[in-house]
Amino acid sequence: MDLDDVNKKRIENLIKIMKVKGFLTDGKVEEAISKVPRHLFVPSDVIKYAYEDESLPTQNGQTISQPSVVARMTEWLDVKKGNKVLEIGCGSGWQSAILSLLVGDGKVFSIEISSFLVEFAKKNLAKAGIKNVEIIQGDGSLGLPEKSPFDRIIVTAACPEFPKPLVEQLSIDGLLVSPVGEFMQSMILLKKTKEGIVELKRELGYSFVPLKGKFGFQ
Repeated sequence: MDLDDVNKKRIENLIKIMKVKGFLTDGKVEEAISKVPRHLFVPSDVIKYAYEDESLPTQNGQTISQPSVVARMTEWLDVKKGNKVLEIGCGSGWQSAILSLLVGDGKVFSIEISSFLVEFAKKNLAKAGIKNVEIIQGDGSLGLPEKSPFDRIIVTAACPEFPKPLVEQLSIDGLLVSPVGEFMQSMILLKKTKEGIVELKRELGYSFVPLKGKFGFQ
């Protein structure tokens, strides 16, 4: 995943922008982002915008999340080495790649409903040499019960409310981050405790494509 000098400067500039905006404050997350070449994870027709802090289109109305939003969600998730992470919506695979570096010898499972994005993400992860991410096609709102419980769950599409299966598949002391809402979303971080679910953080002002599936937007 080595970056050439030009792209190193571009990603350094992107990191500076995210820091100025206040979306990147964690050194571990910064290091992971700096090591993942985003130009390998965007469609060829928008590759010149790979290191801009903006969302990018893929296909069928799907988008690749804005880098600063990826940074915010990743920081909130507080991934530890050895964690088992479930990602709902693989996008281009860039978020998955960042998580893969943070889990170390752990594992990232990513469920995606779009067959196009499944293949796109798999190719991108292979180009980047990422081997501890498994992309699965399916209804992400149902989670992945056969691999549960998960230490961390991240949802990269808007939910009408937290999908019940995902909460059930979260381990005790596990964290779940997701945008919730119909037109504009609040980013919400939950923790599952022995006593129940606790909301740790909530931030207004996000806009994601809707989560499709049984527990998403029909």
